[in-house]
Amino acid sequence: MIQAKYQLRLSRDDKWHMDRPHFHEDVEILLSLSDGGDFFIENELYPLHCGTLLLVGEATLHKSIANDAYKRYVMHLPPSALQSFSTSQTDFLASIRQAGHCTRLDQEQTQELVELFEQLAAPENSRFGSDIERVILLMRFLLQVFTSFETIGREEGMFSPEFARVAPILEYIQQHITEPLTLDMISSRFFINKYHLCHIFKSATGFSVIEYIIQCRVLKARELLRQGMRVQEVGEAVGFRNNEHFIRTFGTLTGTSPKRYAKEYLAGDRC
Repeated sequence: MIQAKYQLRLSRDDKWHMDRPHFHEDVEILLSLSDGGDFFIENELYPLHCGTLLLVGEATLHKSIANDAYKRYVMHLPPSALQSFSTSQTDFLASIRQAGHCTRLDQEQTQELVELFEQLAAPENSRFGSDIERVILLMRFLLQVFTSFETIGREEGMFSPEFARVAPILEYIQQHITEPLTLDMISSRFFINKYHLCHIFKSATGFSVIEYIIQCRVLKARELLRQGMRVQEVGEAVGFRNNEHFIRTFGTLTGTSPKRYAKEYLAGDRC
């Protein structure tokens, strides 16, 4: 029996501003119900409006920036659940890689998706057949989301002059994440004063250069651990100065140790 495992919440914050970029093991589907703010996903910045639909893949760096009251629905699904719902013709995991991160729904489409969110948020019961109905409802929801990306098309990221200046730096960091990286090196490479670099980077992305480097190192470490590389070798390979620093940082950002993460993944306990 296919299990309808997911986490769903309706959130409203006076300020929806993540302190730092983050990633998680699940796929995130977010429907914005307010206007204002931006959402950073994997080196692209998207303006938020009522009806903005965001698709954030597993282990994808992202961060919200919204300083006013903000309302949205958020669903988290493990990749294994999406895989179990997929067929050779309708592969949800493959669609995540192809669909892009953002699309914009009109008022009617937004209301249709809100109604599905609300039905999925209703308490479960033990009535005969209700478990199957919930699985069918979740599949309807997923088809609605992924079909929206197919029929409406993806929204392009916002490319302000400020963000345009930072984009090559983001790309450079990702391409050289296994090498030593310092503010002095990066500022010299792009002919920018390092204090000005820190300012424009923070202003354009919402987080610091060092935060971004550390997150990218941990994402790369996660990838190498999945390939079976030893913990000590991984820390060195992704640029941490010593193994203790690597283990502590990995634990802070993922909630588990590198050794346990690798063990669970290789045992099939992680997607």
